[in-house]
Amino acid sequence: MMEFRIRLWRLRWRKRKAKNKKQKQSVRTSIQDLPIDLSLNILKRLPITSLFSVKSVCKAAYHLASHPELILHHHHLHKNPYGLIIRVLSSYINEPCYTNQLFLVDSRRCLAEINQPRMKKKHNPGPMLSCNGLVCLLYYKKKLSPSRQYRACLFNPLTGEYKFLVLDPGLPRVRESSHNGTIVTSDQYFGFGFNAMTCEYKLVRIVKLSYEDGRTYLQAEVFTLGKNGCQISEIDTPFVCPHQSSDVVVGGAIHWLCKDENSTGYDRRSRIILSFDLFEEKFHQIPKPNCEVCEFGKISVLGGCLAITGGFRETCRTHEVHIWVLKKYGVKESWNRDFVIGQGCRRLYPLFLLNNGEIVMSCGLKALCCYDPKGDFFSYSAELDRSIVAICHACSLVSPFGL
Repeated sequence: MMEFRIRLWRLRWRKRKAKNKKQKQSVRTSIQDLPIDLSLNILKRLPITSLFSVKSVCKAAYHLASHPELILHHHHLHKNPYGLIIRVLSSYINEPCYTNQLFLVDSRRCLAEINQPRMKKKHNPGPMLSCNGLVCLLYYKKKLSPSRQYRACLFNPLTGEYKFLVLDPGLPRVRESSHNGTIVTSDQYFGFGFNAMTCEYKLVRIVKLSYEDGRTYLQAEVFTLGKNGCQISEIDTPFVCPHQSSDVVVGGAIHWLCKDENSTGYDRRSRIILSFDLFEEKFHQIPKPNCEVCEFGKISVLGGCLAITGGFRETCRTHEVHIWVLKKYGVKESWNRDFVIGQGCRRLYPLFLLNNGEIVMSCGLKALCCYDPKGDFFSYSAELDRSIVAICHACSLVSPFGL
C-alpha cells in the first residue's frame, strides 16, 4: 500500500512539473514575438557594431536587423563620416602602386585590418572610393595594352559583404567612322555617388582616348545600381577631363578638380570644378573662389559643404594652407575662406570635420593629424612608416546584394 502511494505521488509530481514547464514556455517570448515597430525601436538604440552581431543570431534576427527603416535610421545617425579607410602604398618600384592592405580607423582611433574581397593575381588594385556606407574598389588587369580593363567591387567593410561588377572595356563605345586611327593611351577616371532622391548608387566612368596624331576623344557612361539591378547608359561627353577619380558628393552631384584647358602661360596650371548631377545625369561647371587654384589644390567635403584646400597662387611661396568653403551650393558669392593654417605644409589636405570643430587631415603621404582651428594647433598627429592613401568612410548596414 505504501509503495502504491509513493508511485502515485511521483506520477502526480511529474505531471505537475511538466505542466509548469509548459506554462513557462508559453510565457517566454522573444524579440520575434514582439510587434515589428517595437522590435525596430529596440534595435535602434543599439550601436551599429552590436547590431551587426545581432544579424549572426538566426535568420529571423538577420532579416530584422536588415530592415530598411533600421538601415536608414543608422545612416542618418552616422551621416557625418567618423572613420577612415587606409590603404598602404607599395614602397618597391617593381610592385603596383597600391597594395591589398586595408585598415579601418574608427572615432576612438582604433586600427583594425579589413578582410577585403579576394582578387586574382592578374588584377592590380586601383582607385578606392566611398559613399553612403559602401566602398567601391576598382581593379585593373595586368597587361601591356593602351586600354585597361577595370573591374569594380561594391564592398561593405563592416559586414564583409561584396559584389563584383565587370566594366566592359568596349564601353564607352568609340565611333570608328569618325575617329579612325591608332590609340596610343586610354585613361579612365571614375566618380562614385549616391542619389538620395531615387536611392540609387551611381558609378561614372570617363574615358580619354589619345591617338597617335595628337587627337583626343572623351566619352562617358554611368552605371546605375538600385532595386532594378545594374543599368548601363551612355551620357553626354564632359567639356573637360578630370585627372583623378573622386567621391566628393555635395548637393546631389559628384565633383572633380580639373585642369582648365583654356588657360595659357602661368595660368595653364589653373583648375576648374567639374560636377555631375546624379539625378539629371549631366555635367556642369561649379564657380570657384576668387583666387587661382593651381595643381596642388584638392576638393573635399567639410561639414556637408564643398571645400577647396591649398594650392592657391597667393600661397605658393609661403607655407600657409587656405581652406575655402562653399556655404551655399552653386552661389559663387558664398565662397568663404574659413581656415588659414600658418604652420602647415604644402601637402596638407582635410578629410572630414569632427563634431568638436577639429579637422582630421592628411599631411603628406605618411602622417595623419587633427587640427584645432580655435587654438591654431595640431591636437593629435601620427607618423607612419609607410606611405598611405586615406579616405573618409561612414559605417552602415547597407548590403551590396540589395542593389
